[in-house]
Amino acid sequence: MSSNSYFGGMAFNLSRAFILAAMFLTSIAQNEALSQYALDYGFTMGTANYLGDIGGDQLTRRDFAADLHLGQTKLSTHIFVRYRLSSAVAIKAQMGTVYLEDYDNLSSNLSRRTRNAHFRNSVNELSLRGEINLFSQPMLTRYTSKYRVGVNAYATLGVTAFVHNPQAQLDRDAAEYHYNQGNIDTNPSQFNYDHWYDLRDHRTEQLTYGSAALGFPLGFGASFMVNNKVRLGIEFVWNLTLTDYLDDVSFTYADPEGLDDIGLVLSQPSSVVVAETAGAENPEVYLNNFGWDAAYASPRGNPDKNDTYGTLQVAVSRVVMGSSNFRKKNSYRKRRPIKRRSRKPGSRRVGRGRAKF
Repeated sequence: MSSNSYFGGMAFNLSRAFILAAMFLTSIAQNEALSQYALDYGFTMGTANYLGDIGGDQLTRRDFAADLHLGQTKLSTHIFVRYRLSSAVAIKAQMGTVYLEDYDNLSSNLSRRTRNAHFRNSVNELSLRGEINLFSQPMLTRYTSKYRVGVNAYATLGVTAFVHNPQAQLDRDAAEYHYNQGNIDTNPSQFNYDHWYDLRDHRTEQLTYGSAALGFPLGFGASFMVNNKVRLGIEFVWNLTLTDYLDDVSFTYADPEGLDDIGLVLSQPSSVVVAETAGAENPEVYLNNFGWDAAYASPRGNPDKNDTYGTLQVAVSRVVMGSSNFRKKNSYRKRRPIKRRSRKPGSRRVGRGRAKF
């Protein structure tokens, strides 16, 4: 089965799972109305950033803000449905796409710049998260004694299932270098340098990894009731994944014997020109550290740490109105029937007559 059909099948399964989760939450809200403003659904949009083996700053790999390339901030979009189980806890099902991208040549680290790897990836994810209230400011509605949350700050955590497909382009300097070295037979002028190649198909490290993985999102957020129908929010979440292949870089360089010409250039995008630009004192000698070697396993990445990514998003949702217990008991539609006294047979009703003028 091709990677495209497998990828499409996984995306379909995630969509179907999201629909089932949304139907489940909606049925809960319809059958057990715990709060007048318990259920809402909407969309989110914002930024996305990545931390992994590619990019970084002057030092070797560090986690979180020190290695972020803010210039490579990309888009993230989701749709969601959320149900409040109580005043303290809510659950949310969310589905969407996170776009990631980064480049070694943006780093100031000599080794990373010489390695010259890069990638882009579209992460299609489905997550189920819990929200735990840290602070809330209740607001009394106009017509009932039921309180609703006007301002709500919370912590969120959960689990995410996602499918992804890392891609990269060919480097012209690397293709010419490998051609001159006799490592490839294809003339560099015949390559398409604008095309994005699926890195998993070319097995750049001669390892097979799947397109599906799991992650654990952690973060904080706040929501605000604009009125009784619209809720706005902002949320920052960082996803700790169980894969080191969001960027296709993790272990060691692959043996060229098992790669085609395109796979070799994608696996070893270094060249003398790149090493000189990075600032290596002896580029040709230094370049020997960035390719396959039969004598030892030459590292291409750091397999001890998995890749992570995060989002900062703004949310807009519509609140589904339900009836509070107070309104159920005091609705004007359920007025108590008036009991009338029965009249004795033959008795005549005495009362005020109609006035005549």
